[in-house]
Amino acid sequence: MVAIPLTSGAYSAESYIASAQRCINLYPEMNPANIKPAAPVTHYPRPGLSLLAVAPAPAPGRGLYGATNGDLYAVIGQNLYYISPDWVFTLLGALQTQGPSPVYMADNGTSVMVVDGSSQGYTIALPGRGAAQFAQIGDPNFVGADAVDFLDGFLVYNIPGTNTWGSTLAQQVAFNALYLGKKTAWPDNILRIVTVEREVYIFGPKKSEVWFNSGTVPFPFQILPGVIIEQGCAAKYSPAKMDTSVYWLSQSPEGDRMVMRAGNQNVAQRISTHAIEAEFRKYARIDDAIGAVYQTEGHSFYKLHFPTADKTWGFDQATEQWHEDNWFDPNGVPHRARNTFCAFAYGKNVALDFANGNLYAIDPNAFTDNGAPIPWIRSFPHSLDEMKRISYPAIIADVETGTHPGTGENGQFVGPWSAGFSSGFGPVTGIPAPTVSLRLSRDGGNKFGNNRLKAGISSGRYRRVMRWRAGGLARDMVIELSSTAEMCSALNGAYVDPVVGTA
Repeated sequence: MVAIPLTSGAYSAESYIASAQRCINLYPEMNPANIKPAAPVTHYPRPGLSLLAVAPAPAPGRGLYGATNGDLYAVIGQNLYYISPDWVFTLLGALQTQGPSPVYMADNGTSVMVVDGSSQGYTIALPGRGAAQFAQIGDPNFVGADAVDFLDGFLVYNIPGTNTWGSTLAQQVAFNALYLGKKTAWPDNILRIVTVEREVYIFGPKKSEVWFNSGTVPFPFQILPGVIIEQGCAAKYSPAKMDTSVYWLSQSPEGDRMVMRAGNQNVAQRISTHAIEAEFRKYARIDDAIGAVYQTEGHSFYKLHFPTADKTWGFDQATEQWHEDNWFDPNGVPHRARNTFCAFAYGKNVALDFANGNLYAIDPNAFTDNGAPIPWIRSFPHSLDEMKRISYPAIIADVETGTHPGTGENGQFVGPWSAGFSSGFGPVTGIPAPTVSLRLSRDGGNKFGNNRLKAGISSGRYRRVMRWRAGGLARDMVIELSSTAEMCSALNGAYVDPVVGTA
């Protein structure tokens, strides 16, 4: 048989004859070549969401922040909460704006500064675990900010709608009218600032620049000589910092909708692909995109959420591959991922639900989104031989099986009967047999046929052969596998048994 390995992430090109590889809710991981693996790359389901707490007053989640002292804070609707290590919410106060704009926070070790893009700002005196520590900024020298970050004792921020940015006084949340700088390398306003490796990245809509702490008076920052980033920012909420790099959705005087990464030598590197950029081109709006990051099991993910387009795309720094990250509603319709805002706190990757403010753990050992299935879908590369007709008498999926406890070959009904002859009885619950579905496209990925379900991957049946027979004839076959089984369905690829014709 012939192996069809999966060596990349999502790549559904603008033309389906180029590539039609969808990768939904799976991310690839390279296997070390020195161990001579069965497949060069294995795909794993993205982490699920385990409910930690329900929001006290359900409303859209707007921001989540892990402070330097370990405390966790969240903004849900207008309310700002402290969240304890046992996931109890304590209301600190209310913001004046209802949203839905994201809220950003940063602290200098003694105070958290909170901004939301309005003319208002707020502070939390650490440890901020009660209403007495929350206050509105009343300094007339502060006129609002889209976001805030920290560098060398200063909290730095932009002034919305201007080319001006500023900082607080060192180790304080206090403001001086002279502590201001202006973006000068290109005549556009500032959309966002982010600090990376003791430098301040100033993002404009067309071009960007980098500043550093020079210790000058009165404003302690100066532009880094000779450096201009020839890419601006298409969405002010898209920048997110991870390790020593900053990621963002870009635009420039020449065009837009590339995803960039910058760090080290202050050079912007394109990390999006032609296929991803073609996908972004379909979206009616991109300026509302929100960037988020989290790291788990050696994979550092940059997630780009598009609220209007209702899509989420993830970039894995470890493999530099993309995948779609979808939440599926009860009708099976995909939507953008719910974990729009992320923070690491109390030993967990914590996420805030953009829709209702619920709090989740991003958990690699959870195979549902708070009880909802996480369907994964993976389309394969083209299978063709000089456009000859090929018969596929057998197709085998190289997928992990047998890891879902308590499941059999057929659908089962179970109930919480107690042991022995107790009269304890509860509602009967149906548990289906875990299945993998195959769809085939015989025209290179333009149209796919019906789903063909295959069971037989019940508990303990490890490495069972998942074989579909009678694949039919095609000049350019594309395979698609999918599953909703609540288990770690790792996927290596597939095997086919092709018979090449002469026509």
